[in-house]
Amino acid sequence: MSVTVHGYLGSPSADLREHAARADVVVGGRRHLDALAVPEDRRIVLGSLSSAMVALRALPADTDVLVVASGDPGFYGVVRRLRGEGFRPRVVPTVSSVAMAFAAVGLPWDDAQVASAHGHPLEPTLYACRTWPKVAVLTAPDQGIRELAAAVPDRVFVLAERLGEVDERVRILTREQALALPDVTEPNVVLVLADHPDADSMTGESPALVGMTSKEPR
Repeated sequence: MSVTVHGYLGSPSADLREHAARADVVVGGRRHLDALAVPEDRRIVLGSLSSAMVALRALPADTDVLVVASGDPGFYGVVRRLRGEGFRPRVVPTVSSVAMAFAAVGLPWDDAQVASAHGHPLEPTLYACRTWPKVAVLTAPDQGIRELAAAVPDRVFVLAERLGEVDERVRILTREQALALPDVTEPNVVLVLADHPDADSMTGESPALVGMTSKEPR
């Protein structure tokens, strides 16, 4: 079986459209499959990853499978799960949502910590946000900016919603503003910063190891 994982953020590339048109089976979220106009008889809609893996294993050995994944599929993405299930996919990445979020506020992020609240307990993410001056959080609907703001004082929050889409929105918020938000659109990434992104202190220094900083965490 040939399995290709293709990253998708915003508009699909010409290569992705071409592969989606010729693949035997296309796996992805419903909005991605709809955008690629994949017929019902050639699509597997991602809900539960476990059920998608069962469906993939049931396909004939000569099937050409395309998996469409948000952002960089090798970064907190589906590539790890596919390899764990015995597949060895070809991976075509695109820019990650974390990179897009930092770019939206003009910040380098090689000195940032990245935490995932999606499918994980929130406490490790909260620890990172309280400790480090520059943290990107991959959120979940019930573990998002309001929950972060409620537990993390003295920080500035950047809410980057629907990155790459026509209705993309990026907001820089105080803790009080984050707590009072009446509307939050999914999917989103939250940057938790020790200061406003325009502050000189947020430029940081180029680290020898990604995610490290020469300054003491606080």
